[in-house]
Amino acid sequence: MNSYTLPTIEEAEEAIAGMEGLGDLLGTNFRANVDWADIIERAQEMLNLSGSGGMCGTIIVPDLYPLNRTLRLDAHVTLQGSTRAFHHRGTSCGFYAEADFDGEVMLKWKKANERSGNFSNFNAGIRNLHVEARQHVSCVDFRGAQQSAGIDNLVCRGFGEGGTGLVLRGDTYSVRDVFIDATIGGQSQRSRDEADGIVMPERTQGLVLQNVTVHNCQCGLEMSDPQSIAILSMETECTAWPVRITYNANDVRLENLQVRHTENILDINRARWPKDFVVDVSGMMVGKETSGIIELPKGPPFRTEGKTFRLAIQRRDRTSVKVVDVKKQRSS
Repeated sequence: MNSYTLPTIEEAEEAIAGMEGLGDLLGTNFRANVDWADIIERAQEMLNLSGSGGMCGTIIVPDLYPLNRTLRLDAHVTLQGSTRAFHHRGTSCGFYAEADFDGEVMLKWKKANERSGNFSNFNAGIRNLHVEARQHVSCVDFRGAQQSAGIDNLVCRGFGEGGTGLVLRGDTYSVRDVFIDATIGGQSQRSRDEADGIVMPERTQGLVLQNVTVHNCQCGLEMSDPQSIAILSMETECTAWPVRITYNANDVRLENLQVRHTENILDINRARWPKDFVVDVSGMMVGKETSGIIELPKGPPFRTEGKTFRLAIQRRDRTSVKVVDVKKQRSS
């Protein structure tokens, strides 16, 4: 089938209550043995078989489900909440980590072919989900490919120090309307050490991120080797470094970046291939900060003039990159 709808928590409890007599006879406590990660992984078997040997289709998520371990999704499976994900988990469809959660991440998509470095996660997706983790537990590790894949309306919260809200892998898909916060309601608003909002840990190509917010992290968006990536309207708040590049960047566009409660904008750890390194950045400092800082792998940091900025980071010479103040050039 193309889709399978999970039972709600109430429906599952009613079914379990009807089996208590059998449980007493068998000496089994069905209620204590409910493993929603196992249930959802088995539910994937109800979907269509994909060409790569995995399952393909949509799992409809009509409730908020506890997870005690990592939920592993096949390469071509979409998780879709029945209603739009809201700011708090109590009014959303999705998942939360139990106190005894075992694993590093709550939701993780498989490669289409585990034996090869080449993979194509067509149809992988997230729609209308709220995911609440715990300290040191990351929320989502997503891998997608092409326009049939993508993320639309995702809320990731509560991963705290040492955790990550969203890991992105793959190519040519969109990520829209995403809110990421290392904390949950009632916790202090400040940067959390080693907490990352969004991470692209390997080469990613052709991704478009639109309308993204990251709160209370050490780094808002960390990219290793981005190729033709566009980030359109991203806000960071109480996040020490809004954006970081760790290896190289070819044709990256950061447009309408809104930076709150830090003077930092972009940290470039390394520019492996200066000849083709290009990053365009525009946006503004929101709040009391009147200028922002760009850290370069070589040379002194660059400081913008005024609250708004439009910059191009590109080749200086064969071993380094420089910042071109496009706003200043256009006004001269």
